[in-house]
Amino acid sequence: MGPVIDVFQTGRWASIQTSGENLADLKFFCEKSKSESTFRKYRYAFNSWIKWCYSQSPKVQHFPASDFNVSIYLINLSKQFNSVAKVNEAFYAISWAHEISGTQNPCHSSLVVSVLEGARRLSAKPVTKKEPITSEILQQIVNRYGTGSSSLPDIRISCMCLLSYAAFLRFSELVNLKRSDITFYEDHLSLYISKSKTDKYKTGSNVIVSKTNNVTCPYGMLQLYLKIADIASDSDCFIFRALSFCKKSGKYKLRNSGPLSYSRARELLLNALESVGVDKSKFGLHSLRSGGATAAANAGVSDRLFKKHGRWRSDNAKDGYVHENVKSLMSVSQSLNI
Repeated sequence: MGPVIDVFQTGRWASIQTSGENLADLKFFCEKSKSESTFRKYRYAFNSWIKWCYSQSPKVQHFPASDFNVSIYLINLSKQFNSVAKVNEAFYAISWAHEISGTQNPCHSSLVVSVLEGARRLSAKPVTKKEPITSEILQQIVNRYGTGSSSLPDIRISCMCLLSYAAFLRFSELVNLKRSDITFYEDHLSLYISKSKTDKYKTGSNVIVSKTNNVTCPYGMLQLYLKIADIASDSDCFIFRALSFCKKSGKYKLRNSGPLSYSRARELLLNALESVGVDKSKFGLHSLRSGGATAAANAGVSDRLFKKHGRWRSDNAKDGYVHENVKSLMSVSQSLNI
């Protein structure tokens, strides 16, 4: 197997004549042109390409690469993993390494592009998305856990569901909410989302959630949760954390820890769904965001407000969350005057 090589040891990087500080700055700023997770994936995928090249007999030149060898490598990955994601990752990593090094990019070749498209078609699998949670299911959860209860675990799951649904929250946005991110007003609350999947420049965004005064009102449930959890208004802690049972008081309290884990949050939601007689296999944590988005779209909320509320950057991403109801779909043929 070949050595592990960083993308910045290739092409012109190996021959740049400058001070160590300038070179380090160049590398640092180029790294930051991608998100941390994307750069890690590119580096791993590029090194996997190098190791494959060294494993061939005779050894294949990994850099600069030929379009023929890159095509053979993509075919190899497609056969080995049968995964669109794995092939895409390799393609974009090799392409980026050549671009950043100022070297002719083999991934621009029609041959490589054709092989990539073929691998995508052959590896494509039907996507089975989880169903959106409806307001009726939310009502059942709140009736079961939130109405008349003073139990911290019960109020916590009710609050998590209502906030995620009403603010179109991704899981990471929900669990990273801190008390300092929440501002209550007379008729609404504001959630400051400091870090989001689509916020690549980390400018943050505010999501407004209206006070409805219903049993399923996120505003009221959040206030109740903060009170029962004993989270002070001037606290800077994560509001959704793991719980500990205090035998002395006979009550639950929040642990002094980081945010709730994905696996635990998913378990809590699925248990709640099962307890109200819903088939939990059809749903996941993303079903709350999808459910809120679907309800808003079917209610005729404008695209501009819809995208802003959900922090989507494109129409394609936004539309992927919406499950139109039959009435909305019928409106197309009903408008044809036949």
